[in-house]
Amino acid sequence: MTAQDILSRLQGVRGGRGQWTARCPAHDDRQNSLSVSEGNDGRVLLHCHAGCDVDRITAALGISPADLFPDKPRSRDYGTVEREHIYPGGQVKKVIYRNADGSKYGCWYHKNGNAWAKGRGGAPPTLYMAGELSGSVFVCEGEKDADTLHRLGYDAASGVDGAGPGKWRKEYTEQLRGRSVCVFTDNDDVGRAYAVETCNDLHGAASSVQLLDIATVWPEVPLHGDVSDMIAALGAERACELIAQMIVDAPQWTPHEPPDPLFSLFKPLADFPEEEAKWLVPGWIPAGQISVIAADGGIGKTTLWCHIIAALSNGTTCILDPPGFAREPMRIMFLTTEDSVRKKLRKKLRLAGANMINIITPDFVGDRSGLLHKLKFGTPEMEKVLRHFRPALCIFDPVQGFVPPRVNMGSRNEMRDCTAQLITIGEDIDTTALIVCHTNKRKGACGRDRIADSADIWDISRSVMMAGYTEDQGVRYLSNEKNNYAPLQETILFTIDGDEQIHKEGTSWRRDREYVMGAEQAKSSPVREDCKAFLLNALHEAGGAMPTADLDEKANKAGYSFTAVKRAKQDLKKDGAVKYFQTGSNANRAWNIQALVEPEGVGFEELPDDTETPFENPIPSSISKVV
Repeated sequence: MTAQDILSRLQGVRGGRGQWTARCPAHDDRQNSLSVSEGNDGRVLLHCHAGCDVDRITAALGISPADLFPDKPRSRDYGTVEREHIYPGGQVKKVIYRNADGSKYGCWYHKNGNAWAKGRGGAPPTLYMAGELSGSVFVCEGEKDADTLHRLGYDAASGVDGAGPGKWRKEYTEQLRGRSVCVFTDNDDVGRAYAVETCNDLHGAASSVQLLDIATVWPEVPLHGDVSDMIAALGAERACELIAQMIVDAPQWTPHEPPDPLFSLFKPLADFPEEEAKWLVPGWIPAGQISVIAADGGIGKTTLWCHIIAALSNGTTCILDPPGFAREPMRIMFLTTEDSVRKKLRKKLRLAGANMINIITPDFVGDRSGLLHKLKFGTPEMEKVLRHFRPALCIFDPVQGFVPPRVNMGSRNEMRDCTAQLITIGEDIDTTALIVCHTNKRKGACGRDRIADSADIWDISRSVMMAGYTEDQGVRYLSNEKNNYAPLQETILFTIDGDEQIHKEGTSWRRDREYVMGAEQAKSSPVREDCKAFLLNALHEAGGAMPTADLDEKANKAGYSFTAVKRAKQDLKKDGAVKYFQTGSNANRAWNIQALVEPEGVGFEELPDDTETPFENPIPSSISKVV
């Protein structure tokens, strides 16, 4: 079995490049106690830091320890020998091979009788020594630098594993105890961090410690340059002069905390290059960023994004593209929790002319382990999938399906935290996220208030698109409501035919707000006008006037809402069609309404304001004033 085969059976896998951590299956593990790596011989190496042995771990995985070994021994073309370094005692050596492609590879050997066998043979870590190390010692990153310094007459040493965090071992410090040590640093961040770590560990054990930075005497040092590069570039005589100068100038080492890696992430603005925004769909969907499509149910959000990804997958144009635009086919991914791939989406995409090979989506039917249910914003699983497939565009439909259960969508902070992953990954691998949202039904809501459940979606998005119906039968619109990298685009007008395919019908400069408010007005006006006619007729039937409470009750029983009645009365009063007057006194005082127009040609006799109540039933004192 391979390491990937083992990892597929584990939970909480993190890491990469041959080293991973995961939850140990042999005990109740909540902290990724299991280390997984792959040896040079192809073996899968397992180590539980909580103490579970290999037999327990493999049994919990449903395999045997023998399954950790490869089926066949792996062979490798080591290329030609570039150099070899024999370690103290002559029992261990490291051979550096140069491959045909220019790459290098190191291989360990140990003495087996009179022959060399692969591997260290159980030899403990020890410094590589070039010289007797009888006095002052130079410490370098690698064996090559140590040999180079030794040829100039210096005693030098290096560690086994090169530079990197934790590569300097306590055993090395003991070998140099009591000696005067100068530590060379390579010209890169890793080299400097390693040199600092080495000096800190040697302090107090060595008689003296100095850090020698070749950049202080050789300003032209290239990135990753080392002391061997300086000697080769300047010559042995000049290099020795500069080494002596560094020893004189460098102070005795004083331990200090290693620089916080957070600080290295800050740099002057002058070091930032200026970049033009790249577009997946020119003017509408910026590449590597988050965009949003939002609409009410039934508008055709799914049909819209299917139309877009069909064009992207086969290198054709969509309704958002400018005339004559050309693109290369690209890989697309969509994740949806609402529509069936087999029953709906595949057919829709096929009819739209999509290249099915370039579109990938999870197979929820084939997922027996529940892994796909872990694909949520901000999770390791989501990052793993996106970085593996590296799609140019990934659709999330709807947003609610990919927000972790613990996250409150109404909380800006929580939503910002879980969607930040999409921004980081997007800018790193140029993957664009298109999030599909529903809109709320709140009357008068526009802009960010139209996006249901989370207003923060508006803030994190670089482009927001709203879709809906126009006043024309069957014609819909897609409005660009927010655009961080370009001016707002013209609204696209489109229709959807019987095969659920999209056809562009033109453009407009009207925005979502205008369409929404127009629709609300068109919807409410007939109701209001009808309610006004009802109220006037009711007053006519009552003899021209009646208590406002009785009129409201009659209208409500006829099916008119309180709001519709209130606005109808306001319109009638504004138009001079009705007036209000009070009847009764003290506790029995109440408001009445009188018609001043002649509906259907019937005349009315206007009553004076002080007219006593002509009604048989007393007016309840609970009737409120009409304003």
